[in-house]
Amino acid sequence: MYGWRGRIGLLVPSINTTMEPEFWRLAPRGVSVHTARIAGGRHGTPEELRGMEAEARLSAKRVASTEPSVVVYGCTSGSFFEGPAWNRMICEELTKITGAPTVTTAGAMVDCLMRHGHKKVTVVTPYVDLTNQRLKSFLAEHGIEVAELATFDMLDMFDHAKVLPEEIYRKVKETVTPDASAVFVACTQLRALEVVDILERDLGKPVYSAVQATAWRAFEELRVDPAITDCGSLLRSLSK
Repeated sequence: MYGWRGRIGLLVPSINTTMEPEFWRLAPRGVSVHTARIAGGRHGTPEELRGMEAEARLSAKRVASTEPSVVVYGCTSGSFFEGPAWNRMICEELTKITGAPTVTTAGAMVDCLMRHGHKKVTVVTPYVDLTNQRLKSFLAEHGIEVAELATFDMLDMFDHAKVLPEEIYRKVKETVTPDASAVFVACTQLRALEVVDILERDLGKPVYSAVQATAWRAFEELRVDPAITDCGSLLRSLSK
């Protein structure tokens, strides 16, 4: 059977075309990825983001049949928009449905920043202003200050995948501030994974992406070393 080291039940918004291929790229030998799609979320409105929680429960019931070792709720804004209590509630609900520990992207974001001691960070997103403000508030509730935030300002979440990696690279370099100890690129629909390693070398500080951080937490739950050397220091840390 595929997934003899562990099976990841991946829940992604139905319009997301980035996270699933990137998880396939990151999954090491013996780890399988089984995806269920969450209806809605294209326009990123508060109503859609809240509605995705109910849709995620339906998707979790479908992916539960694969008997996953860990479940991933792969939407950054969908897990931070209503604050930390909302994020915890999503984890509890999906774990109850699937019988597996749940990792959310928002949870992975704060885990990687807090565990590595980052108190002030630069953030790059594709979001509109309301969502960016909710992201800042979510981080602030975990004691993390956003030194500077830059955005591609795109409401249509399908279009987030059309932002090229080199555009993300330029946006990060234009935005990063000396007082920020790390950079986080939010949204599992942005193709940031392809440039995090290059950015770390060029900036001399940690750079995290939404997909990268989520995969890191999933691999931690699986207790597997993915032996990944070219997707940033966060994933390399699992080999220590």
